Amino acid sequence: GAATEDRIAALEKKMREMEALVKGLTQELLDLKSVTMKMSKQTDERSRQELRRGPIVQQNGQSPQAPAPATSATGSTVIRPKAARQAEAPQAPPEPEMDWIMQPDGTMKQEPRRGDKDYIVASAGYGKKKGAAGKGKQSDLIYATEESKKDPAKK
Repeated sequence: GAATEDRIAALEKKMREMEALVKGLTQELLDLKSVTMKMSKQTDERSRQELRRGPIVQQNGQSPQAPAPATSATGSTVIRPKAARQAEAPQAPPEPEMDWIMQPDGTMKQEPRRGDKDYIVASAGYGKKKGAAGKGKQSDLIYATEESKKDPAKK
């Protein structure tokens, strides 16, 4: 009788404490997700800016070359831009290989990218999951909190 009720009360108290801990941890994870998404967007913006800067520099390099062949012959004009485009291809990949990578001390540093880049794509993908699954988890947590508030009021 009384011993069983005491055990149940103790278990319910532990359960409420664990629910509060889980809710706190979930909020921390959601905060981490939002920070990671912001960092991912910043990284994407930086890489886009670097890609924009790259072609501008290369176009400046092409413009002095283009007028000279244009005056001599049209055939050489067609060939040289192709050569210039071929020269662009090897120059473009080294830039994206350098990415901002999180260091063990929490700072960001540009390093050459090693391995698959799939996990970068995955960060954009989990943003979609966050919208669908995250809202469900938050609403579940709200209901759990309301239920845990009602239980102590009854006692």
